[in-house]
Amino acid sequence: MLTRNLANYTTGVVRIKISGIFPEKFINLCLNGGIMLWGIKKVGEDIYAYVRLPDFFAIREPAFKSHNKVRIVGVRGLPFTLKRFKQRKMMLAGAVLFFILLEVLTSYIWFIDIDGVKTVSGDRVKDIAASNGLRTGVFKNDVNVKEIESQILLNMPEVAWVGVKVNGTRALIEIVEKTLPRIADKAPADIVAAKDGVITEIIAIAGQAVVKKGDTVSKGDILVRGVNSPPPQSDGQNTVQGAGELIRANGIIKARIWYDSYGESGLVREEYRRTGRKVSAVTVKVGGAEMAFKKVIVPPFARYETEVIHKKLPEWRNSDFTVESTINIYHEVATDLYEISFDEARELAKAKAFQALVSKIPETAQVLVSDFEVLKTSESGLVRVKVSTETIEDIGLTMNITQ
Repeated sequence: MLTRNLANYTTGVVRIKISGIFPEKFINLCLNGGIMLWGIKKVGEDIYAYVRLPDFFAIREPAFKSHNKVRIVGVRGLPFTLKRFKQRKMMLAGAVLFFILLEVLTSYIWFIDIDGVKTVSGDRVKDIAASNGLRTGVFKNDVNVKEIESQILLNMPEVAWVGVKVNGTRALIEIVEKTLPRIADKAPADIVAAKDGVITEIIAIAGQAVVKKGDTVSKGDILVRGVNSPPPQSDGQNTVQGAGELIRANGIIKARIWYDSYGESGLVREEYRRTGRKVSAVTVKVGGAEMAFKKVIVPPFARYETEVIHKKLPEWRNSDFTVESTINIYHEVATDLYEISFDEARELAKAKAFQALVSKIPETAQVLVSDFEVLKTSESGLVRVKVSTETIEDIGLTMNITQ
C-alpha cells in the first residue's frame, strides 16, 4: 500500500468527474484498456474517480466511445508540486533565504541572562563577561566558556561557583554566592514583646527580667532589660549597688496569645462548567525568535478558563537549536447556582476563617484550643462564623538600645 501510494505521488494523480448518459460504460472501457481507476464514487448522476497522470491522456478514446464528458476536478503529486514551485520562484527563493537567515541568526548570542545573584552585582558579572568576549551579538563559536568562568571567579571573591551555558541564542550565567559567616550583633539591646499576651514562662539568660509569669504585656513592652547586675560594693560602712553595664539581653519568653478570624458563606453555591465553546492561540518559538501563528483577543469570553499545552521538539544531536510551541486554549464557562443547607454554609465559612488564621499563627506556636461561633447577621442568605484560637508562643523581640 505504501509503495503504491509513493509511486502514485511520484507520477502524479488526477481526480476526474465523469458526466454523461452511461458513465459506467466509460469505467468498463478504461478497465478493459488497462487504465486503472480507483476511489470511484457516485454523486448524483456523476461519477468521481482517480487516475494516474500518465494514464490520463489515454482516457480520451473511452470517453468518446461511451459518449461521456471527463473533467479534471483536482490534481496532486510531485509533478504538480514542482510546477507550482517553478511558477513561484520568488516564493521558493524567499523560503530558502528565510532558512539561511534563520540559521545565521541562531549562530549568534542575542540574550544574556544571570541566575542566582542575591548580594553580588549582576551588572558587574555582565561587565566581566563582556570584557572576555560574551556580549550580545557575538558569534557562539567565539565564546570561551571556561575563560569567562575563571575570570568571574578571579575578579569576584564573593562568588563560590559560576557556570556559563549557551543554549540556542541565549547565554545563561549561573552564580552561586559564598555563604559568609554571620557576624553576631553585640550592640546593647532589650527584649521587648512582639505581641500582646499573658506571660507563661520567662528565663533571662542575659539581662534583667522586668516581668513575671502571669503578667499581661502589650506589644512593645520591655520584657528583659539589657543591663547586667554587678555585685554590691562596700566602702567599709555602707553597701552600695554598683551601676549596671549595658549588654545585649538574651532569654526565652513565652506567652499565651489569642487570635480571632472571620469567614462568610452564602446559602447559594456557584459552580462553573465548560460550555464547549473555545478558541486557541498558537505561538511558536524557534531558537530565540518567537512568532504568533494564531492570536486571540483576551478576554475571549465573559467567563473563561485557560488550558496551556506546551510542546518541544527533540533537540538535534550536538546542537542547541530548539523548536517549541505553546497553545493557549480558552474555554468558555457558565455559572450554575445551587442552594445549600445552613450546615454546609457554616462549614464553608468556618474553613475560610481557619484559612485566614494560617498566615497569622507562627509554625512554631503551640495551639492550645480553637473554637468557633456563628454570628447573627442582618443579611438574609449569609452565614458568618468567628473562629477563636489560643496559642503559646515565643514573643521575645530583640531591640537595640539607643542612647
